[in-house]
Amino acid sequence: MGQNKKGAISDIRNKYQLIRELIDLNTLRQHYTEYSCDESSEKGSVTFYYNGNELKHIVHTHTKGHVKYRDEFYVWDDQLFFQYAIHKIWYKDYERNRSGKRRLVNVVLTLEERFYFKDMNIIKCQFKDFENRSSSPKKIKTNNIRNINVGCDQAQAAIEKFDLLLDFQKLKIEDACNLPKSITNLEPLDHIYRNIDQN
Repeated sequence: MGQNKKGAISDIRNKYQLIRELIDLNTLRQHYTEYSCDESSEKGSVTFYYNGNELKHIVHTHTKGHVKYRDEFYVWDDQLFFQYAIHKIWYKDYERNRSGKRRLVNVVLTLEERFYFKDMNIIKCQFKDFENRSSSPKKIKTNNIRNINVGCDQAQAAIEKFDLLLDFQKLKIEDACNLPKSITNLEPLDHIYRNIDQN
C-alpha cells in the first residue's frame, strides 16, 4: 500500500501543479458569483474554473466579522482529488513587553487543512496552524510551518462541501447563508472565539 499511496500522492501533486499553472496563465474560463447574507455581515464569492467544459477548480471565499474562510477544490475527470481550506481569524490580545507593561496587539491566526483523494477515497489528511502578531517583526508564512498528518474523520465533510458547491455552477446563489464554510475541525478555535467576545 505504501508504494501505491506514494504514487497516488505524486499524481495528485502533478495534477495540482498543472491546474495551478493554467490558473496563473489565465487560460481557464471562469464563472464568478458574489453573494451576501442580509441578516448578518456575511459576504462571499464562488468561482468555478473550466478547461473547455471540464471543471478543474472551485474557490469559495467567505467573510464574517473577524473571520475569513477560503476553500479550494481541485477536480480531474469530474472527481475531487485535492481540497485545501484556509481559515484566518483576526483578534486582539494583551501581552507584556520587557518592562512588564501590558499592551494590545493584533493577532492573525491561520488554520489550514489539506485532503488528498484517489477515486473519491481519502488517502491523506494534513493540518497546520500558526499565528502572526503585530508585535513581532518577523512574519510567519505557511511555507515555514510543517504540515501535520492527522486523522481523516473530517474528509467526508470536505466531499459534502464540494458536492454542495457543484450545484451552484449554473445557478445564481439565492440562499448563500447556508453554504458550507472552510475548516471542518473548529475545536482549536473555541478559546479564540471566547477571546474575541471578551474584547
